[in-house]
Amino acid sequence: MNGPSKRFRSLTIKMNIVIIMSLIISMLLTNYITSFLNHNVQVTYGVYISTAINLIFTTIIAAVFLQWIIVSPLKLLLNVTREVAKGNLTVTIPKKSNDEIGLLVNSFEVMLGNLKDIVGELNETSIKVLSSSETLAKSASETNSVSNLISSSIREVAVDTQNQSNGIEKMVFAITEMNEGIKRILDNTGEVSNTSHETKSYAVDGERAVEKSVRQMILIQNSVSESDISIQELLKRSQEIAQILNVISDIANQTNLLALNAAIEAARAGESGKGFAVVAEEVRRLAEQSNQSTEQIGSIIDQMRLATDVSVQTMRKVIEDVKEGIDIINDTKVKFSVISQSTEEMNREMGNILQAAERMALNAEEISLTIDQISTLARRNTQYSIDVSSSSQDQLVAIEEITKSTESLSNIAEDLRESTKKFTVI
Repeated sequence: MNGPSKRFRSLTIKMNIVIIMSLIISMLLTNYITSFLNHNVQVTYGVYISTAINLIFTTIIAAVFLQWIIVSPLKLLLNVTREVAKGNLTVTIPKKSNDEIGLLVNSFEVMLGNLKDIVGELNETSIKVLSSSETLAKSASETNSVSNLISSSIREVAVDTQNQSNGIEKMVFAITEMNEGIKRILDNTGEVSNTSHETKSYAVDGERAVEKSVRQMILIQNSVSESDISIQELLKRSQEIAQILNVISDIANQTNLLALNAAIEAARAGESGKGFAVVAEEVRRLAEQSNQSTEQIGSIIDQMRLATDVSVQTMRKVIEDVKEGIDIINDTKVKFSVISQSTEEMNREMGNILQAAERMALNAEEISLTIDQISTLARRNTQYSIDVSSSSQDQLVAIEEITKSTESLSNIAEDLRESTKKFTVI
């Protein structure tokens, strides 16, 4: 407060001094002129003339002092401001006083220094801004190119994602159908497993029936063998009976011859041989009957032998057929055993298939759930790609605006640089 007030009082003091000196000088001149006029001019006119002269001298003296104190420094300052207006910031202002005019000059010097700094900083800033704007324009151009590539890639990704989503939907449909097929396989496998168990049961029953048939065929074979032995024995006995019948036939023939000879001898004996003749006739008739019976028995035995031969052949054929039947039944038994083993193996395989089908069904369900999640993510990615594509388009527009703004900034920086060239700071 003391410094400015002193400076302010210094200019006031100067003004007061100017006024006092003007008054003193004007008073001296007035006294001299009044004394002169009092001797040469009337009193009334002398006063008027003295006053006018006093005012004129006072004004002149004040003007001279004001010219020296105020106007001259202001002219210097005006010349400096004109140079500054032309852009010359290198001018200097000589300091002549510490009054308010000096304070104004000091303030102007500070302002001029600040203006120099500002112009210098503006020049440097304009250069930096111009360089940065060029770099930014180049980066914006490169970013625009990259953004175009990204936008194109994103559109392609969106199309690929959409195609992938469609493929996933088809895969979901295929997995669903496969799941249904696996369920049908499970059902059919269960039915086949049940049928296989029933087949195994039937095979076991068939194997048991075959074993029973084998035992029965063996019994039949044994019975036929025993019958063959009996028939052989019967044939042997028939042959023995035939031999006995031959002996009996021979005896009957001889008896018939003896009876015939006895009848001849009885006829020769006459009346005494009649009783013997009757006996001989009866013996002959019995012999003939025995011979006829023997022939009949022989015929029957021959028929029995023929029938026995046929029976023997039949029995042998039956034995062979029974043996062949036993072989066939044994083969059937082996086949039933193979069927039973195969059925058992098939049951195990069907069990494995059933377990595998169940695992496949579970895996298919998990795959279906996973693909559903993937499909959802694919749809989200498609939407994200569309959103990103839209955002990239917006970004392209923004980058174009940035490019335009950068060009405008570059032009402004160039204009600012051209403007700062108007100032001379060094």
